[in-house]
Amino acid sequence: MMKARFALAISSLLLIGNAQALSPEAEEGKTLYVACSACHDQALDPPKGPPMWAVQRRYKKQVADDQAFVNNMVSFVKSPSIETAVHREAVSQLGLMPAMPLPDGVLRKVATYILEEDFAPPCDHWQIAIKRAEQAGDADHAKKDRKMYNRFCR
Repeated sequence: MMKARFALAISSLLLIGNAQALSPEAEEGKTLYVACSACHDQALDPPKGPPMWAVQRRYKKQVADDQAFVNNMVSFVKSPSIETAVHREAVSQLGLMPAMPLPDGVLRKVATYILEEDFAPPCDHWQIAIKRAEQAGDADHAKKDRKMYNRFCR
């Protein structure tokens, strides 16, 4: 019984370690991601862009596979438009992001990093959003953000 528990524990650790490994392209993208975090940092008050956790989730829900995720993100970042935005609520609240005039290879590496990274839920962002919504008298928005905070941060 003791050997079985030990084997299970080791297997779990190996799976966790492997689940967080980034591809070489994503590792390069991680070093370039600093430019994105200037606006997509979940702790910004006021926020400049949606937290990357939310962006990643929305792109993953919209596309069929990893290649489409990268292609769609690169296309949007090069030429943002309301029609191609996947996070319309963020666009309505924060405006459309500026175009990123970077080489496709750089954008593909960053998009691959965003695809593969295990971003933490944006708990700071939701706390800030709850406070701001309450101050603005927007009970619906505060309720929505409180629900997300309770679901992912408690």
